[in-house]
Amino acid sequence: MNEVQSFLLEDAGLRGALVRLTDTWRQVIAEHEYAPEVRELLGEGVAATVLLASGLKAQPSVSLQLQGEGPLKLLLIQCSKALKVRGMAQAALGPEAEPLLGAGKLVVNVDTGAANGFFQGIVPLASQRLDRCLEAYFQQSEQLPTRLLLSCTESRVAGLLLQVLPGREEELGTEEFAAAAAAAETLHTSELATLPADELLPKVFAGRLIRLFGAKPVEHDCRCTPERLAGVLRMLGAEELNSLLAEQGHVELNCEFCNRAFRYHDSDVQAILEGAAVPSSLVH
Repeated sequence: MNEVQSFLLEDAGLRGALVRLTDTWRQVIAEHEYAPEVRELLGEGVAATVLLASGLKAQPSVSLQLQGEGPLKLLLIQCSKALKVRGMAQAALGPEAEPLLGAGKLVVNVDTGAANGFFQGIVPLASQRLDRCLEAYFQQSEQLPTRLLLSCTESRVAGLLLQVLPGREEELGTEEFAAAAAAAETLHTSELATLPADELLPKVFAGRLIRLFGAKPVEHDCRCTPERLAGVLRMLGAEELNSLLAEQGHVELNCEFCNRAFRYHDSDVQAILEGAAVPSSLVH
């Protein structure tokens, strides 16, 4: 199960989305050896970013970036309009257990692809929990009451988004949202991760008028293609590349998302500078 599914609680003026990822999630972390607590936060971030990209009318591309002063230095997840997701984390864990997040900021970028359709929100980290940080972001930047449930294991991530429809905030007040959010909180982690949407939603939101949209596949996409890597090398410039070749005998690029290294030798570099997209030697 690697999909996201949107829904409406039509009689309550609320939208929502449900995401469950297995193979896609395992591909995100396949080449990494994250500590369990870092892996869990990254998985929650992957689920949340896909949920934010699951618009009802148009799917934007979304990136979520968390920078902290605690052991977790950086969390970065990107989801394209086509629901292709990648993510990475950088952490420096000490010998003593301490909260992953210190003071820091959460950055959310949303790009609809339309003219003037790029939006960026930056808020301070409001909690040690990613779901609460994102709820605070929506309340502060968009004034939209939002509830997120996020779950992650080594083999699966899952999440539920519940949000007041834009323009319905004043009409609804807080009672409808609070009731639906409280109902969502009753979900057990195993139900969130495994129950089909057409079973889970009527169980949680009993008595509500639910419109369930078709599921959309979510794929992993690291994007380190020969064309993109060649573009990175060209940005370095001939002088820098030739200096690296003279010093090391090769040029090596490391992808922090998939944790793989790509090596180019002299003939490869010269061909790329002349406009080719040469496949590299995969080091690991």
